[in-house]
Amino acid sequence: MDIILYIAIFSIGIVFGSFFTLAVYRIPRKEDITHVRSHCTSCNHRLEFWDLIPLFSYIFLGGKCRYCGEKIRPRYFLLEIFSGLVFLGLAFSRGLSIEMPLVGFIDLALTYLFVAGTFIIAGIDKENFEIPNGLILYELIVGIIYTIFLYATGEKILSNIIGFVAIPLILFIVDYILKKLLKDESKLPFGMGDIKYMAVIGLFVGFGAEILTIVIALLITGIVLAIQCGIRKIHMEQIPFGFYLSIAANIVLIAMPLIKNIIDCIEMIIL
Repeated sequence: MDIILYIAIFSIGIVFGSFFTLAVYRIPRKEDITHVRSHCTSCNHRLEFWDLIPLFSYIFLGGKCRYCGEKIRPRYFLLEIFSGLVFLGLAFSRGLSIEMPLVGFIDLALTYLFVAGTFIIAGIDKENFEIPNGLILYELIVGIIYTIFLYATGEKILSNIIGFVAIPLILFIVDYILKKLLKDESKLPFGMGDIKYMAVIGLFVGFGAEILTIVIALLITGIVLAIQCGIRKIHMEQIPFGFYLSIAANIVLIAMPLIKNIIDCIEMIIL
């Protein structure tokens, strides 16, 4: 029975991933993401149900539009796969089963809602080097609901409040000082979108996990830049740090049950 449940979770994940690809394309263009039917971005032909089956349509169509033959970017296929894998990873790490208490189901459901925002933010920041305020607001609402949920179930929420306020405030002050000293915003380590994104991540995971997320994101960024620096010149304003924050946040969320002791140690040392 649990195998069927995990297959269902993976299937739900790739369906969400299909929606994420649509949102990543339309949100920066101010297009409707709920009422307008999906269409080919090249020939504008309306796509039918069989053109939109996650993973399988891309494979069976050979990565091309059925109607005009234009190549479909592989990122859509990859986003669906990774979405399914992250949903599956979260289910495994939380020990999802039919016997799971209702509290566990609610916790996992809210985590999925938060993860949905991280995927869309990652895609948009990677493509456009921006994090829309609307998505920050969405993550903030999910974070507030989750914090209320934690409080209602007897969990301490001080860590979440500190993660939302203190860490982003410190980074904002660092950015402000560097802005005054360098007089060049392109050389600042973080943009305002990144700082706001860190705040909502901190609200959801707590400041210990937030610090770990930032460290992992910086490590991933450093590795990617080291690989890319020999290929082309990289400018600070061209680094989609929100993309790397999203990757790191998902790694931390999946590993959370396994690294809880590490997170607790980080919080004890700082507090």
